[in-house]
Amino acid sequence: MSQVIIVTGGAGGIGAPLCRALAADGYTVVVADFAADAGNALAEDINRSGGKAVFQQLDVRDKAGAERLAADTLKSFGQIDVLINAAGVISRMPVLEMPEAEWDRVLGINLKGTFLCSQAVARHMAERKSGKIICVASGRGIAGQRRAAHYAASKGGVIAFVKSLALELAPQSVAVNAIAPGATDTAMSRSGSTDEEWKKRAAVPPMMGGLTEKDEIVGVVRYLLSEPARHITGQTFLLRTP
Repeated sequence: MSQVIIVTGGAGGIGAPLCRALAADGYTVVVADFAADAGNALAEDINRSGGKAVFQQLDVRDKAGAERLAADTLKSFGQIDVLINAAGVISRMPVLEMPEAEWDRVLGINLKGTFLCSQAVARHMAERKSGKIICVASGRGIAGQRRAAHYAASKGGVIAFVKSLALELAPQSVAVNAIAPGATDTAMSRSGSTDEEWKKRAAVPPMMGGLTEKDEIVGVVRYLLSEPARHITGQTFLLRTP
């Protein structure tokens, strides 16, 4: 049987390319996303292309939903080999104008959601003494970000959470790592920017802090899932200079 991967935010700008690539690599992919239409369409497209995918609607902030995702995946496939926490949101506003509700929304999805989904899945992995958890953080979680302090705080929290969870799960042979991309060409990253501003960012050479390409993220995930990376845990792979 193929290995089973859950991707939260699986229908999103980073999650969808990961789902497609990993399905093409032979993994069974669980596309977990709040957006039902996009998630179902992606799973159907993967299946038409010869891969294996199922969709499950999920609000990552809902503890019961995260636990149901883990339970349903185990019921359908008998195992969970990998969890990729890719669900995330951003909005842009200065701290002095930020409503408490918006702080809670961004931290809830980006950080609390990572905790709840990791907790639900890691229980199975720890019992099985096998598994990998990969969390999508951000370079802004290290460097900070103007007009998006809630986003930067949430991603910095993800990085610290990954280090802590890796320490806890190491005795059970479960690896936990983070990927911290720079700006990536997704609808979320483009929000709040004009087309002209985005073109200027895209024109910067990648090695000088330009855009992170989606295939770079896919490549790091593939490496972390490979045999040579079996003992890597608690690390954050920074793909761009913050």
